[in-house]
Amino acid sequence: MDNLKRALNIEVTDENGQQLKKGIQMVHDHLIKALTDHGITEIPAEGETFDPTLHQAVQTVPVQDDQKPETVVKVLQAGYQLKDRVLRPAMVVVAQ
Repeated sequence: MDNLKRALNIEVTDENGQQLKKGIQMVHDHLIKALTDHGITEIPAEGETFDPTLHQAVQTVPVQDDQKPETVVKVLQAGYQLKDRVLRPAMVVVAQ
């Protein structure tokens, strides 16, 4: 899933690249559906209050203008859970 997301973030300008990106998007969408059908969901992180049971803080940054302390400001790697069980915590940057 991580590699599919990285591939979708690449900017393409030619027709071949756009077709390839469309195929990657289709695979991504099917994988999301398969995971959801089996009860696996992505852990909400960006903009959420830091929760050590769901998030793994790998970096902290100073609080900016409109941010609250202990808020996730960036997701470096998505986390996933099966119902209420964490499969992989989200790797995040937290404002302090």
